[in-house]
Amino acid sequence: MHLSHHRMANVSVIGCVVWVLAAMPALLPGFAAAQVPGRIGVQLPSSAPGQLPGITAEPMPGAVVARQNLALDQPHQSGIWLEPKITIQHTVTNNVRLDATQLSDQVTEVIPGFRLVSDTARIQGFVDYSLRTAHYARGTVSDQVWHNLNARGTVEAVEKLFFVDVDGIVALQPISAFGAPGDASPANPNMAQTSVFRISPYLRGSLSGGADYEVRYGVQDVRSDAVNRTNVTVQDWLLHLGRQPMGQVWTWGLDATQQNLDYSNGRNIDTTALRARVGYFPVSQLFLTGIVGVELTNHLTPVRESHNIVGFGIDWRPSERTRLFFERESRYFGESHNAIFEYKTPRTVWRYTDKKAVVTGLGGASSSMGSLFDLLDGFYARTEPNAIRRTQLVRSEIERMGLPASMQVFQDFLTSSSTLQRLQQMSLALLGQRSTLALAYTRTDTRLLDGALQLGDDFDTNQRILQRGWSLVLGHRLTQNSSINASLGQTRSVGTVPGLETKVRPLIFGWNTRVAPRTNIGIQLRRVLSDGSAGRYGESAIMGFITHRF
Repeated sequence: MHLSHHRMANVSVIGCVVWVLAAMPALLPGFAAAQVPGRIGVQLPSSAPGQLPGITAEPMPGAVVARQNLALDQPHQSGIWLEPKITIQHTVTNNVRLDATQLSDQVTEVIPGFRLVSDTARIQGFVDYSLRTAHYARGTVSDQVWHNLNARGTVEAVEKLFFVDVDGIVALQPISAFGAPGDASPANPNMAQTSVFRISPYLRGSLSGGADYEVRYGVQDVRSDAVNRTNVTVQDWLLHLGRQPMGQVWTWGLDATQQNLDYSNGRNIDTTALRARVGYFPVSQLFLTGIVGVELTNHLTPVRESHNIVGFGIDWRPSERTRLFFERESRYFGESHNAIFEYKTPRTVWRYTDKKAVVTGLGGASSSMGSLFDLLDGFYARTEPNAIRRTQLVRSEIERMGLPASMQVFQDFLTSSSTLQRLQQMSLALLGQRSTLALAYTRTDTRLLDGALQLGDDFDTNQRILQRGWSLVLGHRLTQNSSINASLGQTRSVGTVPGLETKVRPLIFGWNTRVAPRTNIGIQLRRVLSDGSAGRYGESAIMGFITHRF
């Protein structure tokens, strides 16, 4: 078999460092292969503002408790686990390239991979990697190879003082907002292999008088194999000094930041900012924040200009199941904000997010494991505060139902410069005795910050791109070992060029069953319809797969 490597993204020096740090757990004492049934990868919680922490447990329905006990009764101890796996799948499609040519083909994919989880005192994190190879029976396109990676971890190099955060994502991303979306068809010409690697060493500690400090450096490298999209390297510094609440009514903090964006086909952008924050607890459930500062940047002009920063924040938690977070700032590009509302009942999770900010590389929708995973992760946070065990519980439930953990209404498309993006997401999850239902709605409004640049992306001809869509996913457990699932939805992308619009409607039915303790098989039926001025096509496909975990 001849394998074409033009779809494989180059691995940068930063990426190599991330790979080495991610593989360190397997070389340390205490390493063991994962032969515990159900042992799977882990997603560590983000440290971003507004992230929901674990909260106290409350009464739950019997079915949910049974699912939780099924996963948590398995042996658990701190350590390192490795779980190799392999998937073989075969697809018969009447439109392998997802375009008007309607070329039919049969695609055989072999997908070996592994999950590595570290839960030790010094290393907390996970690596979920797979190598995807595709062979086309009729040769409609060359055989291809892709990497898929989702890795995150923290290394405590010096106890309670020096830490290193590492992150890595390698995946297929849409090149254009108006091309065929998704990576279900490997021959889709609108998909590009994209890698994002970040490493961030930092010092963190406490001073006398209750103050805390942090000194952090970070470097992130974003690369794509799309010839008409630029790469970007981001370097940033953070100096923080502040005081945590620790039973106090007032808190304060000072943050000095510096960021440099180096675009391979554009110019360097430097931004330096100084912020002061004052926090106040009028009551224990409500936290108020005032923000003032100044920033210097050349993002909108060739020379650096000074702009004031003024903002405020509210974090309200009236009960264990309800939270409202909102933060707003006046910045050099206008107003930015971040809002999160979440409400939980014993059987449902309701979540709404609204964020407006400058985006470099990939947008906010790509930083999540998917709305379904996020919903269930928030649901089980009430009863399992440990992030590692909670992730195992969520992934067990999702895999048992045959549902897509990475359910996203649409993926971020690639751009060649910084953009101003407003991302709104509303989602609902309903957990029944034998069924799970998830509904998600997403809307993005993206525009280029510097309209004078012509860098070969969608913004060469569009000042603004609007995207909106919805997705409904249903999973039902037939027996202890088998389940069925269905998903349908619609996405729509509209540009400012008159008549430029794309609408895609996918419909998927699936069945899967466990035929052995560590082996699953399944069948999936897919129908996709696309219309609009940017491209009209239809696809019907049937796919079968077998997955074995060693």
